[in-house]
Amino acid sequence: MVRSLADHDGYGSNDFQLLRTIAALAVIVSHAFALASGVADDEPFNKSGWTPGACAVIVFFAMSGFLIAGSVERRPEFGAFAAARARRIFPAYLIALVLVVAVLGGAATTLRLPDYYAHPATWDFVLRHAVFETSLKGLPGVFASNPHPWTVNGSLWSLPLEVLCYFLLYGAARLRLLGRAHGAWFLAAGIGCSAVMRVEGVGGTLPHVLPSFVTGAALYVYRAQVPASGPLLGALLCLSWAGAGLPLHDEMARVVIAYGAIVVATGSSAPGRLVARGGDYSYGLYLYGWPATQAVVWAIPGISVGPLLAAVLPCAGALAVASWHWIERPALAPRRREAHALRTASA
Repeated sequence: MVRSLADHDGYGSNDFQLLRTIAALAVIVSHAFALASGVADDEPFNKSGWTPGACAVIVFFAMSGFLIAGSVERRPEFGAFAAARARRIFPAYLIALVLVVAVLGGAATTLRLPDYYAHPATWDFVLRHAVFETSLKGLPGVFASNPHPWTVNGSLWSLPLEVLCYFLLYGAARLRLLGRAHGAWFLAAGIGCSAVMRVEGVGGTLPHVLPSFVTGAALYVYRAQVPASGPLLGALLCLSWAGAGLPLHDEMARVVIAYGAIVVATGSSAPGRLVARGGDYSYGLYLYGWPATQAVVWAIPGISVGPLLAAVLPCAGALAVASWHWIERPALAPRRREAHALRTASA
């Protein structure tokens, strides 16, 4: 019997954390090619437009849409919803920002330390990033001679979009556009808006992530009705491949990848349960993967991709583990107590 997406959705019994961890590692691996050489096309799949890192971003936003739709359902009050999101994002992000600017930037800058810490651009970087304005990429004198110069943490482009999607979804839910009666229209509207923005060249990178996010949200709404079917996923992938060149192919491909991500994430495997018991290290990998890669490239000029990854993955992994156990998990403690209270009340 084919299970539905509603099966295995309890914390620790699904593969969400496993898939998030794999996706975060895929992003680091993809970035390593361009950061080592400074040439984007050195990433083996870059010319296809569907690198492992690009697909991982789709996977992240699909899972986020699915999980945030559940969060909106459980926390209809704006204050509770916003507080839950802030606890998940801000503590680890702000600590990472301080470490990157004060420690890594201080070590790698070509300026004298007093000049670096007093430089207006250093404080401009901190203040902008503190409010998710991540368009400013560089710090004074930091990574200036790297093959991919200046950019301190290029992964952060997606974080403001993530937050924007959270509140778009919350607004849709409060307007009653996210229930079963309107979920399909919500999905169609999101895909249609994405296509228009992509064709018109507006919205920046939002059109690249919105289809997967709204797909994840719609799959949550219809999770009891949608089968988690491998053959269906295979058929959809074939249709997507056959439809290459059609006007909505980009959006449809993101929808299919999003469906595949939720099929995998709502499953329950032994590796997934093992990872869930250890902790959710994906956010830390996201925050520290790029800076760690740039730091190794700066410290060892001319390093190739293989040795670079051998050095970066343990370093980023250690920072991610520390971030989860010392920052993220304590910050999420109130949410975990709330979830336990809800489960106890339901029982």
